[in-house]
Amino acid sequence: MLTVQFLITTAYGAASFYLYTLIVYMMIRRWNEYNTTFFKIFIIEYCFNLITFVNSFITLRAPQNTCKECVFAFLFDRSSSSIVDNTPLQYFFTLHYAMAYIQYSMIFLMALNRLSMVILVNSYEKYWKPALPFFIAVIVIFPFYMTWPIASNNAYYLYTPPMGAYATKSVVDVTDILNNLIYFMLGITILTAAANVLAVIRLGCLPSRISGAERNLFTVSFVSAIIQLLALGDTLILRFGVSDAMSAGTQTAKVLMPFVSDLLTLNHPWTLMYFSTKVRLSMANDHFPSLRKRISNIPSSVY
Repeated sequence: MLTVQFLITTAYGAASFYLYTLIVYMMIRRWNEYNTTFFKIFIIEYCFNLITFVNSFITLRAPQNTCKECVFAFLFDRSSSSIVDNTPLQYFFTLHYAMAYIQYSMIFLMALNRLSMVILVNSYEKYWKPALPFFIAVIVIFPFYMTWPIASNNAYYLYTPPMGAYATKSVVDVTDILNNLIYFMLGITILTAAANVLAVIRLGCLPSRISGAERNLFTVSFVSAIIQLLALGDTLILRFGVSDAMSAGTQTAKVLMPFVSDLLTLNHPWTLMYFSTKVRLSMANDHFPSLRKRISNIPSSVY
């Protein structure tokens, strides 16, 4: 289980969520400063991304890095029968697919928030406050409706000799579920790209009415959209390159997939820290006192 890839991805994942958690904790402590829909979406996304990352150890990371002779192989052999009830593995496997829906939807929601900001400069918040709970409810409920066949059927671990590792499987055919997921990812990514393009055009028309703070937060959203596009491209290559699995493109996409998926999950704290002066200043004051002097000359009103 302790492969180089497993150790590397676990290390940067732990570091990213440590920073992620500190940022969210800081925002909650300073809620009077961060009580906007953008930061609410950021905090909600943190919860979803944490679930995604932890769940991936059960359905993906640990089994894919465990060989038949490995010390922890018995844990997967214990749940390797397709006819014996392996609850709650089917629920974790359901999350594996459902969280992909949720992640892509949340990136679109953030892009939509930024688009509304540049269109309704002074009034977008009053529309988002009542609408956000509805959006989140739809984003959560729809994926579980689409993946219900996995949750209602048994799941198990299967050892695959060509891979030299285990894989999580369901007794139900997930082909249609996977195809629907890919169509959704394609559609929502197109919508996200459209929202960002429209926002960029609108920003060009209103150079003086949009504050530097809001522009920086738009950049955070835009970076996530670029990563989403990259993740979609990698997924499409793997999905439709099955007939040419040994091609250089397919093999490259296979190698990149775990890192691209992690980038989609873990980029948010780093991009926010990099682009938002206000967040950096707040983090320095709350968690990293040694950095205070470096940014103490930056006005606290700047995001």
